[in-house]
Amino acid sequence: MLAPITFWKRLCALHDAVAAGDECWNHVDSIAVPVDPSDELTFTKSSALFIHLFGAELHGSMMMLCKGTLHVLATEENCKLLEPLDTKPSTGPRLVLHRICNDNDTVTHDIVAGLLKDHGGRRVGRLERMHFHGMLAASLDKAIRSAGVESVDITSVLGLSMSVKDDHALTGFRRAAIITHKVLKHGFVRLVEDVFDQARSIPHEKLATHVDECCEDPSKVNIKLPQGHYESCYFPIVQSGGDYDIRPSASTNDAMLSDDVIIVSLGVRYNFHCATMARTFFVDPVPKIENTYAILMELQRSCLAVMLAGRRVGSIAEHGNAFIRQKYPHLLKFLPKSFGFGLGLDFRESSMILNSKNQRLFAPNMVFNLAIGFHDLELADEHKQNAQGSIRKLSKYSMLVADTVVIRSPEEPPEVITKHSMEWKDVSYFINEKGDHANFTPQGAVEGKSALVNSRLRERANVGNAERTNSARNEKQAELMRQKIAVRRNECRSSGSQQGLSSSHKNVAEVNAYHSAKEYPGDVPPSEIFVDMQGQTFFAPINGAQVPFHISMVKNVVQPDPDRTATYLRLNFFTPGQTLSKDAAPATTKLIEEHGQSSMFIKEMLYRSRESQRLTAAYRMIQELRKRFRQHAAKAAEEADLIPQEKLVKMRDQRIPRMADLTMRPFISGKKTMGTLEAHTNGLRFTSKKHEIVDVMFANIKHSLFQPCENEVMVLVHFNLRNPLLIGKKKTHDVQFFTEVVDASVALDGARRSMYDPDELDEEQRERQLRKKLNEMFKEFCKKLERIAKIHHFHLEFDIPYRDLGFHGVPNREMVLIQPTVRCLVNLTETPFLIVQLDDVEHVHFERCTFRSKNFDVVIIFKNLELAPLSINAVPMNELDAIQEWLTDCSLTYTAGQASMSWKSVMNLVKSDVRFYEETDENDEPKPAGWQFLQADDDQVVDEDDGDEDYSAHDDEESSDDDDDDDDDDDDDDDDDDDD
Repeated sequence: MLAPITFWKRLCALHDAVAAGDECWNHVDSIAVPVDPSDELTFTKSSALFIHLFGAELHGSMMMLCKGTLHVLATEENCKLLEPLDTKPSTGPRLVLHRICNDNDTVTHDIVAGLLKDHGGRRVGRLERMHFHGMLAASLDKAIRSAGVESVDITSVLGLSMSVKDDHALTGFRRAAIITHKVLKHGFVRLVEDVFDQARSIPHEKLATHVDECCEDPSKVNIKLPQGHYESCYFPIVQSGGDYDIRPSASTNDAMLSDDVIIVSLGVRYNFHCATMARTFFVDPVPKIENTYAILMELQRSCLAVMLAGRRVGSIAEHGNAFIRQKYPHLLKFLPKSFGFGLGLDFRESSMILNSKNQRLFAPNMVFNLAIGFHDLELADEHKQNAQGSIRKLSKYSMLVADTVVIRSPEEPPEVITKHSMEWKDVSYFINEKGDHANFTPQGAVEGKSALVNSRLRERANVGNAERTNSARNEKQAELMRQKIAVRRNECRSSGSQQGLSSSHKNVAEVNAYHSAKEYPGDVPPSEIFVDMQGQTFFAPINGAQVPFHISMVKNVVQPDPDRTATYLRLNFFTPGQTLSKDAAPATTKLIEEHGQSSMFIKEMLYRSRESQRLTAAYRMIQELRKRFRQHAAKAAEEADLIPQEKLVKMRDQRIPRMADLTMRPFISGKKTMGTLEAHTNGLRFTSKKHEIVDVMFANIKHSLFQPCENEVMVLVHFNLRNPLLIGKKKTHDVQFFTEVVDASVALDGARRSMYDPDELDEEQRERQLRKKLNEMFKEFCKKLERIAKIHHFHLEFDIPYRDLGFHGVPNREMVLIQPTVRCLVNLTETPFLIVQLDDVEHVHFERCTFRSKNFDVVIIFKNLELAPLSINAVPMNELDAIQEWLTDCSLTYTAGQASMSWKSVMNLVKSDVRFYEETDENDEPKPAGWQFLQADDDQVVDEDDGDEDYSAHDDEESSDDDDDDDDDDDDDDDDDDDD
């Protein structure tokens, strides 16, 4: 039963509307509505009215609403249910209960006749379109005939009066919508995915029955919901195979589910409030179908934008037809006449149909089912040339998308309360390849990169015809190589360099410690070495004058062993003619380059003093200043490309998606950083248990990755950033949040345990359940992040690594599993993380590819030739064909060779060769174009020691410079000995 306050609120609203006697109510004086005692499943308008007022159908009862009084005729049992409502407020009509007995027709007739005579008036409103069979309905008909009053039909206006919902009703609709979404997601979609994954067959009827059972009992799909009454609004409608009907009156047939275009419609009634939705799923769709679905989504968004309070209900159909007529006239004939209907306690409100004839107006808090679709679209043979699976058999197809929406204000579009995604990536599946009809591949987060989609579930062990596969792959590789050479050649000719890349030189400001002598410190002693920590300079006396030297010009400071009479201090400076070490500041390097040929430089100064304390103090202060300067320069270099982030805008108008007890990498402080991750309007906020805060903006996320725990010990989300963040004291381009399923290190006891040990079996079962639960939690969190980012106009899409295409290798120090995603090649479980963006890859070379080798190396060459090639070592030889196939599908070129290369030398040659992509050298002699020389000159390459770890464009020069520096230092030390 309803709460008394809700009952009286609704009763007063209905009483005032009837008492007003306006034209829409046909000027009735009272209304009389009986409810049959039948327990049939049919849901009538009279049942809806009783549920609206009382919260129960009260079978075998009748209500008569007169001016100032509501009379209810009911059995003794039903009257007891209504007694708690008999608490009349200070204003409003009275509630009068009349107890009747079903066995005494005479007494019941007398009560009805008396009420009609005393309170019914001249015009009595009734539901004349309905046929009642109970005793009360017969007594009402007899009393009306005998009293000679006029009976007026109020079916339409009664439904209209209940169309505007209060807060209590809206709560019921929203819960019904949540259940509908959960049943579709966990009851229908998962079963269909399992059917295709296991290559099983299932009839539409059986699939619809399973969905119907889930609607009646959502706990069957592990949905935890509040207590209440659940039932299906109608038997779910499942259609596929070319036989479609998108009308609400459609039904499910006995045909088998077909892997082409699948339409499902379902609805749930929660505490008598209805919500319904429909979705279309596509299996191996052709581009024609995808384009049509994009038009359907555009039409739906356009219709939602005009469903505003105060507009005509019929304007939605008019707007939809005008939209298609103007932009896509060839689809106009496939549009249905109705775009949906009103929802209420009665599932389909006949007076609120969304067709062009309806003149009624939208009002706030009305609830509608907006159903947009195309019926019997034609699919010609020319559109199915490259089709796979059952889609090739379709000549006609339909699509339907329906949602439950709540009308809001005249300025605000309606709220869609059935939340299941309609994005193409979430409703399309690719399960068949050319020559392969057994693999199930839901498209998931994949959009574009169809080559990777087509190969990500390929079974490597079942290659089929190996020779034909290798031949086709080699042909495609040759074509890719020709295309790349042609593109790069055009770039080189248009830009004037072999790569079309302009070298980037950072602007380095010159050192200017003091602008004039007036800025010198006032306490500089005339004949002593003085150190100005604040100005980063020291003053050295020369011929009686104090001369300032910036600390960046000091190469080293040496204090030789003192003799019997004096102490010495030697200052060595950077000068032209010597190789500058890596410790030289950029400003020093620039200064020497610009002024080395035209200015005089001091190379060395030696000071002698009989007081050892002064020179020792000066030595220590200069060393301390050098240390501070290097630390400051290192920090400045670390923060050089840090870009200030925008301020996080917290989300306050809705529930904040949140995950607690996550571990963050890199750690902010200490050995482990745990905390809570929240999603807000423009980014994410991680708050550690020590109240440390790290914000990650959506606009700064370059790649977002979700890796479930299959054989790993953790489930994680990973963000690769466009601009680095400063976390703790280190700069990072990657931020990761994870939860461990089991401890990475487990203490083992010495006792052997049986494989049938019940404790061990229970432990394994709990671990499997925990893995599944965590995977679902992280997956839902990722979907919420995508939805929030899209609402606020940010692009965020999570990629999932494809474990079936993964291979083991050593990118750093240890063997890890490297897995491809749509856009990257990643390892996310071990640090340092490996993330290679495929768009940045120029070429891939395989080293040590011989029949005798058990392993080979993968060398990834980047488009930015200033970057050192990335080497992934010790990849098992049985992975070679799979990796080459994947690279070919991703349109990346590769070569293979038997020897290891000195990549520092190779890259220097490539960068210096202006005719690298040409087929002839400067003497017009033929040569391999582009990266083909790696394979052509394979037998001529000898092993060399490569120092790829510290590779840069000038490493060769720097290494020789360091040697020269060491020699200089040795000479300096020898000079010290001579001075001594």
